[in-house]
Amino acid sequence: MKPYFKFELSQFITNKKNIAIYVILLFLACFYALNIAPSYKPIERVDAKEIEARYTSRESFIQNYLNDPNRFQGMASGGLFIFPRWNELDKKRLESLNEGNLKKYASVTSKWYTFSNDLITSTGQYYYSPGYYTHGNLYASDDGNYGYSYSASRYAGYGEGKSKLSINVFEERTALQTLQRLLESYLPMILIICCVFLSVDIVLKDRLYPSLLKGFPISDWKKLLIKGAVALIGSVGIIIPISIGLIMIGIRYGFGDFGLPVAIYTFVGEPTYFKKGEFLNTSMGMYLLQNFIILILLFALIISLVLLASMIIRNEFANLLVGAMFIFNEIFYFKRGIGFFEEVENYPTNYVQVGQIISGYRNYIYNSSALTFDKGVYVLGISTGILILLIFVISKFKRYKLV
Repeated sequence: MKPYFKFELSQFITNKKNIAIYVILLFLACFYALNIAPSYKPIERVDAKEIEARYTSRESFIQNYLNDPNRFQGMASGGLFIFPRWNELDKKRLESLNEGNLKKYASVTSKWYTFSNDLITSTGQYYYSPGYYTHGNLYASDDGNYGYSYSASRYAGYGEGKSKLSINVFEERTALQTLQRLLESYLPMILIICCVFLSVDIVLKDRLYPSLLKGFPISDWKKLLIKGAVALIGSVGIIIPISIGLIMIGIRYGFGDFGLPVAIYTFVGEPTYFKKGEFLNTSMGMYLLQNFIILILLFALIISLVLLASMIIRNEFANLLVGAMFIFNEIFYFKRGIGFFEEVENYPTNYVQVGQIISGYRNYIYNSSALTFDKGVYVLGISTGILILLIFVISKFKRYKLV
């Protein structure tokens, strides 16, 4: 088996299509690091001028009311009750920034987000940051509630943790935090699409040199296992060009560390319309490890699908179609809140957005409590095992011989 493994690995490495995929990924990673990452504007950013403007306008409102009790009495009473506490927190935030005491800023900002979120959700008279209301977002209040709760949790973690703090850390611009943001966006889909393209011809290319392959005295089943292992190694190798882009980001904005807190949305018990989840912090190292494990299982599942399709259909376009159906199948049933009525956690296709599963955001929009790391490992592991069993059985039929 070792000579055949070396042969397959050599074929994979020298495949022009595979080389092109790595080069394209490297280009995209560098382009992102040099052009897109610097233009990133977080909704929740550290802006002393904005804090000061809010503080000044509220303070002016309070003073005007106190100096003239009959002015806007009906409307002002609510503001007079709320604004002093809000301004107290904003004043401490400004003082912390001016002093350069980022630990204190993190602790006070966590309280600010908690107070603001409770106020907005309970009164309905105030609004979240303007960024949540852009592009006609119909779920701005929900996204704002999630964003404020998420920020409150991570800032609390910054205040309590031992990580070196900076404005870039607060705005999640460091290399590891950029990777976190990408994992909760389109990066998993890009990686899985690359996995499909890397493995799409790993069986069908054998038609080019059948006599050579007959010289390896091993069964088709073992050949398929080796092909799958090579495709998996090659898919994991995608990390290399991605890492180069992250290193470029790290040089400019800092790398962060594996102890940085990552806020995870979770449930105690089952969700209801009124009972929502809460945020608990985990470490960046644990967050990335769980993402990596789920990605490996997704790669294994996709490769197994491609191997099975290659044996039965024997067409590269069909392999691409099978991979695309798996990656994009969620769009056919996705709907906010559907997790309360449907057991979406049992669909392997629901775990493509890896970062959103680990962070709990998928649970938030599905109104579910079951889309978790443990469930993902179980569902993807079982699904991959079933596919491998099917490959083993089908490989025993002469009709589906590789060559």
